[in-house]
Amino acid sequence: MPDSLSTPIELFRARHAAWARRPMRSSPHLSIKGGAGLSEDPACLDPLSEIVSDTAPFEVRLGNLAVFPDDERVLYLEVESPGWMRLHRTLVDTIAQRTGAQMHPLEEAGWIPHVTLLRLTAEALEQREEILAAAIRTGVPVNTAYTARILRMECLHHRADRWKPVHTFGLTGPR
Repeated sequence: MPDSLSTPIELFRARHAAWARRPMRSSPHLSIKGGAGLSEDPACLDPLSEIVSDTAPFEVRLGNLAVFPDDERVLYLEVESPGWMRLHRTLVDTIAQRTGAQMHPLEEAGWIPHVTLLRLTAEALEQREEILAAAIRTGVPVNTAYTARILRMECLHHRADRWKPVHTFGLTGPR
């Protein structure tokens, strides 16, 4: 996600940390696959390299603010992107086949592309309208678009309790 779009999200998070259940452990991003089957082993990295070298940059449209129907504590930006959907499906299918890893059921069907803003406290749920208005005032990038040009593989570093990049792949393909 470009800095011009992630910076307002970081600002919103910092200004309204009291609404969060815990500090966010990652920079604003659009997840494309969970951790199942991912590692720094060549059995994983080689297929990832092949997939991204065949994937062209694609448009990501950020939509409105929303909460998950089954977990209203997660405030996020909706995402629409046919390119994301194709890459997600290719990654899940290829990693499962090449590594034998069992994919999370949401990866198989039902993964909702999104950019998480905050995981809300129970008290914050009662202030939803105020939270949505604050997000808009802060400049959270609703109803905008950007071009995804990289795929970054991250790992949770437990000492820092933060997700850190371990590999970055450029989307350079023709499709």
